[in-house]
Amino acid sequence: MNRGNKKEAVAALHREEIMKAAEALFTEKGYEQTTIDDISKASQYSRRTLYAYYESKEDILYHIIEKGLETLKRKIDGAVNSSDDFISKYQRICMAMTVFQLEYPHSVNAVNRMNTSGYDFSSTSETVKHIFYLGTEINTILSGFIEDGMKTGVVRKGVVPVLTVYVLWSSITALLAMIQSKGKFICQQMSITEKELMEYGFRQVINSILETRI
Repeated sequence: MNRGNKKEAVAALHREEIMKAAEALFTEKGYEQTTIDDISKASQYSRRTLYAYYESKEDILYHIIEKGLETLKRKIDGAVNSSDDFISKYQRICMAMTVFQLEYPHSVNAVNRMNTSGYDFSSTSETVKHIFYLGTEINTILSGFIEDGMKTGVVRKGVVPVLTVYVLWSSITALLAMIQSKGKFICQQMSITEKELMEYGFRQVINSILETRI
């Protein structure tokens, strides 16, 4: 490893440690209540060092969101490009979104709240631009997945792939949020496991577009 690569590797490690500390604080205290001083103390980096790697607390949050979407895109891409059949690919996509919801809650919340209507992309940071790019890329991958399902006759004709992606994303996200908040109660009431509840929900979501229900 040459000097430049070593320096960048060290910088990446520092950025990662700062992000981890910030993310833990955002979860524990909330984003608005967390200060740069809090992050400095938790990460054991000085304010000066923090500002050497991030422009602001908001910038740290954007990088957390970016990391979550990068991970999700990689897993969804792997699922869609696998040799599995359509339903197995869908199940892998659902698992990727489940992990995303559990491990990157701030990224999930930001994506669900994001309003792109009238957004001025010319005045925003490169990180935010990349977040929007990642979202577009994920939608493109999923749209291709739906199109492939239509070509093989698994997905009903007449389905609009892009619109379907938005509907499926919203449905799966809402299902996972419901399981997080009410899952234990529902499972006790119905005498089922959380896994069974999740699998039932995933089936109902995809059945809305299948030629033959599963």
